[in-house]
Amino acid sequence: MAGQRGIVAGAGLLTVIGACAMRMPLPGDPAEARFSAEMIPTAGDAYNHTSSIVVMPDGGLLVAWGAGSRELASDTRIVLARRGAGDGQWGEPVVVADKPDQPDANCVLFADDGGRVHLMHSEMFEQQFCTSYVVEQTSDDGGQTWSSPRAALPAACTLLRNKPIVLRDGRWLLPAYVEATYESQFFVSADRGATWLPLTAPLATVPFGNLQPAVVQRSDGTLLALMRSAAGAGYTWQAGSIGGLAWWIEPRTDLPNPGSGLDMIRLSSGHFVIAFDDSATERTPLSVAESVDEGRTWSVARVIEGGAGQFSYPSLAEGADGMIHCTYSFNVEAIKHAAFNRAWIERGSE
Repeated sequence: MAGQRGIVAGAGLLTVIGACAMRMPLPGDPAEARFSAEMIPTAGDAYNHTSSIVVMPDGGLLVAWGAGSRELASDTRIVLARRGAGDGQWGEPVVVADKPDQPDANCVLFADDGGRVHLMHSEMFEQQFCTSYVVEQTSDDGGQTWSSPRAALPAACTLLRNKPIVLRDGRWLLPAYVEATYESQFFVSADRGATWLPLTAPLATVPFGNLQPAVVQRSDGTLLALMRSAAGAGYTWQAGSIGGLAWWIEPRTDLPNPGSGLDMIRLSSGHFVIAFDDSATERTPLSVAESVDEGRTWSVARVIEGGAGQFSYPSLAEGADGMIHCTYSFNVEAIKHAAFNRAWIERGSE
């Protein structure tokens, strides 16, 4: 039955049949449509993947990602590139995290309202994701210098993909997932990230797992999360919660997913934007859609990058000028940055 929902309170196994909503055209934003894109310089590595972008208070951009000879290689480290406010050029990437002889992966950047930049990523004991734990470094000078890494999450085999959000009550909510079981989980901090505690037990679904969630808070205070599915499902998982303790979860069949990362943010306008691979089987085309009703329906998708290749694992951020920034993996060989406004999304397939 279309629209059936399941309820999960903490851990548990859930089988659901999902809802489908049509993707609708949007009324056009009267602003001029703007779009630009460019490659970010690399350090010459063959592998560049899983970027995270943040807009600084002055309008400058920071992007971090994993770089090395291949995924999970012992030389894989976290690098960071900067584009200053008003600059047209990206600086060369610099190494910000590198555990000797072990891979570093899955970084997340987050700028808090006090100007501190947080970098969280997974350090590993061996060349396997489930031997990892999440560490955090912070910078109080715009990413020029960083603190030493410290253990951040009280859980092993738990990874990140998308940045935390600040809830209305001031707490920080961090989306995460358990790699071994492909189950999303959320952590909460009441002390600005000094400590994180599980808000939920892992959320289990069958026959396909859910992972790498992105989360936003609606205007009524409820939470909405979208997650990638395990390969083979072909759809995105959607979850919602009133207080974060009990969640309903269902397939969102109008949002395809080929087993690839996605991101979703709430804009200053109150609209939601999602970046995702608009295919059930391929990591192309990388597309963006907008919701004017807080994720209940989504617009017709606009393609950021299409054609043959893999354009995947987007990271989104909005600037004070209303420009939306998206970084993504370009064939897992480089990181590309696109910038556009709502008017560009709302032009649809023009």
